Amino acid sequence: MTRILAVFVLAASLAACSAPQGKKIAGSTALPAVASGPATKAANLTWINKGEMISLKRNGTITVVLDAIAASGNSWRLSQIPDPSVLKVASHEYIPSESASPQGSEKWIFQAVGPGDVEVNMWYGKVGPAPLDSALTYKFIVSAE
Repeated sequence: MTRILAVFVLAASLAACSAPQGKKIAGSTALPAVASGPATKAANLTWINKGEMISLKRNGTITVVLDAIAASGNSWRLSQIPDPSVLKVASHEYIPSESASPQGSEKWIFQAVGPGDVEVNMWYGKVGPAPLDSALTYKFIVSAE
């Protein structure tokens, strides 16, 4: 049992590290003019908020809920792990549909841990030889105090 648990922990650790780590957005990079307003403690994003810039207070959270079908083998993944000095993934879960529909949703919660601006890029698909440029993508920017 211990050996199985160790293999599971190792596999989960490797999966979490499979995306490259992102960096803070440089001060010379122009950020989108559209921001969600003053810094907030919590924000909720869905597909219609794609591309938005969110201002968060320290320890504030962003909850992202996107449609997904787990049975297809596809899921939402990070293109890059956000700079961990600014933003961290607090949780990620699949939420099945309450009806007979195969479509559920994935819920990602990010937490602001330090000051800075980061871009979060996600893609929907399977890990494998399929080209990423054909994958469905979702992006937002976080400006944390």
